[in-house]
Amino acid sequence: MIGQAITRHADSNPDGTALFYSKCSISWRELHETINHRRSQLQAAYGPFFQKQIAFALQDPLEQLYMFFAVVSGGGIAVPVDAMLDSATKASLLSSSRPILFVSETEETGIPVPSLMLADVTGTEAYPSAPSAFCEETDLFYGACTSGSSGSPKVCLRSHRSWLKSFEADEQLFPFQDNERVLITGKLSHSLFLYGAVRMLENGHTVVLPARHSPRAFDRMVDEQQITVLYAVPTTLRWLLSHSFLPSPSVRLIITGGEKWFPADNQKAFARFPSADLYEFYGSAETSFISALNHRAEQVSTSCTGRLFPLVEVAASRDSGELIITSPFLFSGYAGDESFHSPSSVATGDIGCVDEEGFLYITGRRSGKIVSRGRNIYAEEIEQVLMSHPDVDQAVAFGVQDAFQGEKIAALYTGRAGSGKVQAHCRKQLPAYKIPACRHMDRLPVLGSGKIDRSRVQKYYEASFKGER
Repeated sequence: MIGQAITRHADSNPDGTALFYSKCSISWRELHETINHRRSQLQAAYGPFFQKQIAFALQDPLEQLYMFFAVVSGGGIAVPVDAMLDSATKASLLSSSRPILFVSETEETGIPVPSLMLADVTGTEAYPSAPSAFCEETDLFYGACTSGSSGSPKVCLRSHRSWLKSFEADEQLFPFQDNERVLITGKLSHSLFLYGAVRMLENGHTVVLPARHSPRAFDRMVDEQQITVLYAVPTTLRWLLSHSFLPSPSVRLIITGGEKWFPADNQKAFARFPSADLYEFYGSAETSFISALNHRAEQVSTSCTGRLFPLVEVAASRDSGELIITSPFLFSGYAGDESFHSPSSVATGDIGCVDEEGFLYITGRRSGKIVSRGRNIYAEEIEQVLMSHPDVDQAVAFGVQDAFQGEKIAALYTGRAGSGKVQAHCRKQLPAYKIPACRHMDRLPVLGSGKIDRSRVQKYYEASFKGER
């Protein structure tokens, strides 16, 4: 089950480095002992929690991992919550998912479930010997909080089996080697980064967690720690590439996902990381992996997300063209859902198709459809054109209500290009009815995952440029 491999690594390589954080190395023995002690403290402070949710919002990534493995090893369901969420969002998330306990570093008001401060847990005298729980593969172990980019955040529950099968599949696709040193560039409250950390620890690799999140800090850690594997969402990777640093030949593998990576950025990425393969994967909190694309080896169009993962089947809805996924990696349902059940397939919200070679193409997202003057336009197509400009770093397109057009197309972007040059670039590649009204921003707002916060971007545009074309 998830987490059991840490015991094996503690027995076979007790003094090897499992984690590195803030100039502190954590050995496999220390990691194993801390997890067991924290599990005993949780059980002493609250009682048994087998197959019960324990939510926690902790800023320290080491404490997040200790709590995650402590809950899971006790047979519970670990629900990491972004500590930076506002109080109302946290309360809504906890109210809908209904964990038995919420643990935080500071006292929080308005929490609708029983809560403890982390100091209350760590200050509890542990049971002399609180054994690990015996779990089946079908038991639940993790509640992933969705980003909320298309609505209110939810908690997606997962079984041990869904991640164990994902580990087997990504072992076939990603060229991992022995003794990797892995930099996790995002918060462990986001499933992409937690998956990366747990997956690499399960295989005995060293996981490096940044104390600060900035291009300079990441660059320094890559060099000092001789990082070989880099996990980053595209927004963070482009942020790093937008700063001038020397090439980093130690990095052999970059894994990115959560939003679209554009081939136009490959030249910058390979100049910065000359020895690296860059794998983009497509998936979601509900589906896990769906497809993967090696940008070093495969030259494809910007709408291609890569080849389907092993054991993944994709069908398109006859009515809408929406992709429906069947695989062993699917989530088991939403926490708090009265009609809870493990789905046999999941609708992604994306419109696309699979060709005869097994490549998956995404043409748009149902929620990103813009209806302007009776024509259906997908934001992704506009964004791909914007991102193909060499002096545009990030771009978001969306529809804004308009009395004449129904919706007009608008876009915000970052980079060195002036809005006039960006508009001219769009006119060369898009028909007139698809050309957006472009406005420059110094920086786009992001979610805790590092992905662009589309809702805040659109609200900012509507508040700042209302009535403009």
